[in-house]
Amino acid sequence: MRTSKIVLPNAIMLGEVSRFLGEGRTVIIATKGSSMSPFIRGERDSVELTKKPQVAVGDIVLCQIAPGHYVLHRIKAIDGDNITLKGDGNLDGTEHCTRADVCGTVVAILRRGEKRIDCTTPGFERRSRRWVNAPRIVRRYVLGIYRRIKIL
Repeated sequence: MRTSKIVLPNAIMLGEVSRFLGEGRTVIIATKGSSMSPFIRGERDSVELTKKPQVAVGDIVLCQIAPGHYVLHRIKAIDGDNITLKGDGNLDGTEHCTRADVCGTVVAILRRGEKRIDCTTPGFERRSRRWVNAPRIVRRYVLGIYRRIKIL
């Protein structure tokens, strides 16, 4: 059987993903880019998203930060309805949105080869906190090594 690959602009595809999540569906999407390295590797990993009633600092979320512009990043801070996002692979840059802009939350990372990493387990949350709270210099060197040899 022959399969076809359909490529859609992110604004269209992620808009539909947001609509499905709003209907209570669970959605799996392939990832691109390196902003969530080392936890999520673009072009290799997919993520399973669902709509959760509440989000918290440390959650990986899909958000619309501008009309038609979506990011999949970790929540760094919440101040009332305002949310600050940051990619695990970004040393400095952050994005901002509101709670209403959150489309869905990553509940699992799906690695090629059928490995499923549950993002809701205490072990995953501990590893995530260690990475996010690591000194900038440590993150910088680990990311530099990771990008050169891609072992993580």
